[in-house]
Amino acid sequence: METELKTLLKEYGLDDNEIKVYLYLVCNKELTAYSIAKENKIHRSTCYDILERLIAKGFVNKVDKKNKSYYSSNDISRVISQIKDKETILLSIIPKIQNLEQNKEVKVRILEDAEGQKQFNYNLFSLAKNQKISFCYMIGNTYASTLSSNIFIERLIKELKVSKFNEKIEYRGIWEEKYRGDKIIIQYNQLGENRFLKVLPSKIGTIICDDFIAFLYTTDKPYVVEVKNKLIAEEMKSYFENLWTSSKK
Repeated sequence: METELKTLLKEYGLDDNEIKVYLYLVCNKELTAYSIAKENKIHRSTCYDILERLIAKGFVNKVDKKNKSYYSSNDISRVISQIKDKETILLSIIPKIQNLEQNKEVKVRILEDAEGQKQFNYNLFSLAKNQKISFCYMIGNTYASTLSSNIFIERLIKELKVSKFNEKIEYRGIWEEKYRGDKIIIQYNQLGENRFLKVLPSKIGTIICDDFIAFLYTTDKPYVVEVKNKLIAEEMKSYFENLWTSSKK
């Protein structure tokens, strides 16, 4: 019985000396560290260290009386309750830890020239069509008329309407005022709401989705920079919301 108990306590994380001291206290009432060390043939300074570890783990209680410290074992039901409380705390921490692990990785991909742009367009199309994203926000500039091909946009709008995109994925777009009448933006109106600013803070087109952002550069050789990171995407979403507040329908 004692051997089985020691095995279980070791599985919980107690070492041999901690098990020895704890079981000794279970069989005795309040004792000083000196008495515990003497009876178990442990050096007194080592015994103090063991008792502090047992207190931290919830197995032992310490009470000071008349300038002396006395140690006793905690009721086993109380120990179990503390273990369960710690398990509950750990379970609540797991999603937060996983979130931190996801955020520590930043994946960057550069797609160059017309082929790269085409690949990006179809990647975005696939994510939206398969509902791998819950929102898609655009901050447009020359992207509306330069980077998007009419054929692609027409197909995108058609497919997304069939899949009831606007019921499951939130779309919003912010564009420069001079693009208000652009026929591509008019088509985007079928997916959600577009708003306009007289001048956008940047000439770089931006697309923000759940955990990735795309920056669209319309230089002589257009290219797309994709950044996949949930934390950065959340920051860019906040940036979008600030612009949205200032924009007009």
